[in-house]
Amino acid sequence: MFPLSPQRYCLRHIYANFKAAGFIGEDLKKMMDAASYAYQQHHFEAAMENLKQESEAAWKWLSAIPVHTWARHAFDTNCKTDLVVNNLSEVFNRYILDVRKKPIRTMIEGIKDKLMTRMHEKRVGAARAGWEITPHFSEQLEMAKKHSRFCTPRVADVGLWQVTNAKGDATHAVNLVEKTCGCRKWDVTGLPCSHACSSIIKAKQKPEHYVSHFFKKDMYAKAFQPVIYPVPGQHAWPKTGTPDIIPPYFHIKKGRKQEKRRKGKFEVPKPKETSRIGTITCSNCKLQGHRYKLLTTFEA
Repeated sequence: MFPLSPQRYCLRHIYANFKAAGFIGEDLKKMMDAASYAYQQHHFEAAMENLKQESEAAWKWLSAIPVHTWARHAFDTNCKTDLVVNNLSEVFNRYILDVRKKPIRTMIEGIKDKLMTRMHEKRVGAARAGWEITPHFSEQLEMAKKHSRFCTPRVADVGLWQVTNAKGDATHAVNLVEKTCGCRKWDVTGLPCSHACSSIIKAKQKPEHYVSHFFKKDMYAKAFQPVIYPVPGQHAWPKTGTPDIIPPYFHIKKGRKQEKRRKGKFEVPKPKETSRIGTITCSNCKLQGHRYKLLTTFEA
C-alpha cells in the first residue's frame, strides 16, 4: 500500500521468533537489545560482534533481518521517533477491546463513537493547553538539559560545536543549523540531546526553539483536527431494493468464550500487582503483610 514509507519491525515480536528458533538465554537477549537500541553504528557492530562470539547461528539469524527495520542507528530521520516496539498499536488495541468482540457492524460503530468523542476532547484540550511542547517530550527535554551540565562544549564555527561527554570518553559534532548531533539521538528523535542542549545553552539560546515541530502545540492540534461526523442509525438507512444480506451462521461452542489474548509459548507472564498477603494488616503493629497470630506462632 505504501512502498516508499519506512517500515519497522517490533523488537518484542522479533525476540519471540528468536526464542522460537531455539536461541534462548538472557545473555543473547541483552546482546540483541544492545544492538537494537544503539544510536551509533560502531556500538551496533560491537554488540553484533559479541552476539557472533556467543552464538554464530543466532548472529546469522538476526543478520538476515533488514537492519533498518529494527536497529536505531539505521532508522530514517523523518519519522522522529526511536521506538523499536509497536506499543502505539497495542495501546489502541486495548482502547477498543470492549467492542472488538462484537459483530462487525456494531464493532465499527463502537470504534467510530469512541474516536469521535476522543477527537473532540483532544481538540478542546489542545485549545485550552498552556504548553507549547507536549508534556511527555517537555519532560524528556528537561532531563537532557539536566544532563547537559556535565558536557563540555567548544565552538568551532557559527552553529558548529564540539561536545565532550561527562566521562570524557566520547566527543560529538553538534550542528545547530542542521539540527544534528554525532550521537544521532537528536537526528532520530527530533529532540535535542544532552550534547545539543549544552551547545545551545552555551550559545545563549533556548533548547525549546530546537525541538521538532512534530512535538509542538500546533502540530498536536492538527493531528486531531479532522472531525468524525455522526452517522444516522439503522432506521434512517435508505432502501436499496436488493435482498437483505443474511448474517452468517455461527456455531456456538460449549464452554466459556476465549476473550483474552493467548500468550506466546515463551512469553513471561506479568507479575501480579496485588496479592492476598499484601492486604493483611497486623492487629498488633498495624503494618501490612502479616498477621499477629502468625507472627507470635513463629516467635514461639
